[in-house]
Amino acid sequence: MRYSTHLLVLAASISTVVAQTWCGKNYMANQTVVPPGGQFPLPSKSNDPLLVFRCAPVFRPYLQEDAKNAAFVVDTRIVYDLINGASPISLPNNTGSSSHAVGNVAVTIEVGGLRTTHDVPLNATGYEVPLDISGLTAQQTPYNVSCSALYSPSSLNPQSYSTNATLLYLPNSKNSVTKTDLRTGSLWARPANNTGGPFQPFVPQGFYISFNPYLVQNLSYIDQLKAEGFNTIHPVPPYNDTAVFEQVLNKSVELGLYIIFDMRSYYENLTAVAELVNTYKSLPNLLTWETAHEPDGNSDPFNAAKQAYDLIYQLDGYHPVGIVLNCEDYNFTPYVEGADIVLEDTYPIGINATYSLVWHTPCTPDFGHCGCDDCRGGLIDIQARIQTYKDRLDILGYDRTKTVWTTPQAVGDGAYWTTIPTGAQWAAIGLISFNHGATGSMSYQFPTTSGNSTTIEGTASILTNIITEYVQPYLVRPKVTQTIYSYEGIDASVWYDGSSYLVIVANVNGTETIVPWASIGLGKVTNATAQVHAHFSVGQPFNSTGFDSTPSGVGIYTVTL
Repeated sequence: MRYSTHLLVLAASISTVVAQTWCGKNYMANQTVVPPGGQFPLPSKSNDPLLVFRCAPVFRPYLQEDAKNAAFVVDTRIVYDLINGASPISLPNNTGSSSHAVGNVAVTIEVGGLRTTHDVPLNATGYEVPLDISGLTAQQTPYNVSCSALYSPSSLNPQSYSTNATLLYLPNSKNSVTKTDLRTGSLWARPANNTGGPFQPFVPQGFYISFNPYLVQNLSYIDQLKAEGFNTIHPVPPYNDTAVFEQVLNKSVELGLYIIFDMRSYYENLTAVAELVNTYKSLPNLLTWETAHEPDGNSDPFNAAKQAYDLIYQLDGYHPVGIVLNCEDYNFTPYVEGADIVLEDTYPIGINATYSLVWHTPCTPDFGHCGCDDCRGGLIDIQARIQTYKDRLDILGYDRTKTVWTTPQAVGDGAYWTTIPTGAQWAAIGLISFNHGATGSMSYQFPTTSGNSTTIEGTASILTNIITEYVQPYLVRPKVTQTIYSYEGIDASVWYDGSSYLVIVANVNGTETIVPWASIGLGKVTNATAQVHAHFSVGQPFNSTGFDSTPSGVGIYTVTL
């Protein structure tokens, strides 16, 4: 593959100005405390039931080859929070506590002159409604979709609801295509080595790695990532040596690694964005675009990410767009409007959460920069940040159309951090993120600690393949159920696929804790030797009573009952 030399010109325009605030906060000794504002408004509670009616295509985009098997995913949830789209609903008096007693709603979906009506259970999540869209013309412009619901229990007057969606229906392409499964948030792609093959769902696992100095000087880092089981690489710009960048692209294809193209340095320049998209959208292993990197921290213009996002979809549409947010709570809403994938980069290991080691000033909710915004300095910050971002997307009505990825910390020992995470801590960051809904993991940054199994790379060479074999199937399948548990500072999640359970358990409280099986919904475990299989376990032995989770405890298990 050969590409133009315009990157050299673009790289020269990169700004190196340091932001005078971070997450809207002053942080220097000569600055005063000024509340940053920009906090996310939480929804009000309702004493009466509310219907949240949402619909979306199962995949974004659909291709012509998918048309006859297209479908929409419909949610008819009953809630008691005034989140986006929540409307009052009157329920029959005899519904009791059973979600099955409330009946069905007649859901009608209309797009481009096509129409279908199906009965959908009330209080359902992820109900699929098939709709053959082969009668539509595949085009770059999304179709507007109208969804309506009629609830007509015999004892009450009919109640009507409506919502809108968009359908991206594109021509078939021989170039790379990344589909997002809006049932799960997972990505589907063909093999990255350009050899052809069917679309398959997977969990992106990879690393950020600086193009300069690392890749410019040593392309073998790409081989190393592949050998350690990663499937995705994210070169960090500037890509200021086009010849070497072309070698990076070719080598990543050869090794079968997906690539994330990073436009952080250019995304506010729409002319540059257009040139980059048109140049690189045909990469055979292009997975996603990434535009804004920590725009909330830098207080970038609110509309910049959205403008870049809209332009990318006008020019491409075959690949989703991601951004990285750094702040705990600073103008979340306007920034996420410019993304399909919202990455968080919370780095809590080794920080002083109350006093900045760089700026020698205190850190409070209204002032300071300690390297991890509003953090406590431990794994609990990962749990809180991922879950908070997921909850906010749901409140905004984006629970189907936007997903969250994690950026596990693989740096430290300098600046804001006094230490680099251990291998077990790095593993826990990623696994806790999966517990709370992350669908991808891109660590920052490579190379990192290496050697025995206590280091990050030593752990990665074991963990990545275990995630692919045992965790990924539960994350990408839409019929799997998940329950999250918090027990005395232990973070746990249990998935069930109808025959077996996936269990991820991590200690976030830093003290040894006994975790009974019943506390995570698995009270029927009576013979741990026969029923429980540990695929990855550090500091977390178990028996027929439960886990003994030490301060560093983390593990992946499958259970049969």
